[in-house]
Amino acid sequence: MFTVRQRGHGFWGIGEWERDNFLSFIGLVVVNSALFLEPVDRFSTDATEEAAEAKSDPKFEHYRKTIQSSFGMDIKNFKGKLVGGRADGKPLTKYDLNELLPGIKVELEHTTDKFLALEIATDHLEEFPDYYTRLLDMEEKAEREQKERAKKVNR
Repeated sequence: MFTVRQRGHGFWGIGEWERDNFLSFIGLVVVNSALFLEPVDRFSTDATEEAAEAKSDPKFEHYRKTIQSSFGMDIKNFKGKLVGGRADGKPLTKYDLNELLPGIKVELEHTTDKFLALEIATDHLEEFPDYYTRLLDMEEKAEREQKERAKKVNR
């Protein structure tokens, strides 16, 4: 024979089972939320060490001087601002300087922050190492096509 046990109603007007499950759920929420409240370092330790090692590289000094003379900015203490970029923590010397310089110039069309332009350029170069060469080729082709269309219209 089955017996049915009535659940007692406690302080919240719910049974013990519901209360215990509710408290377990709240505990999980609190614990998981605490994980997101810890400060997040933008770069992994390996990437930060890699970037620090690159700054002691003579190639870095060449990049630093070239970028400084071209854009008036010192990249000595450069650290990206955008979380989650493809190039986060990667050394600037990883990228071809002949792509990086036009990249900064192009990205300055969208922002006045030179360091942000640099960061966006490195993110694009991380995805496609010749991103700005491709962009320039595409723009030149589009301009030629536009001129050809204009000539046809004016005939």
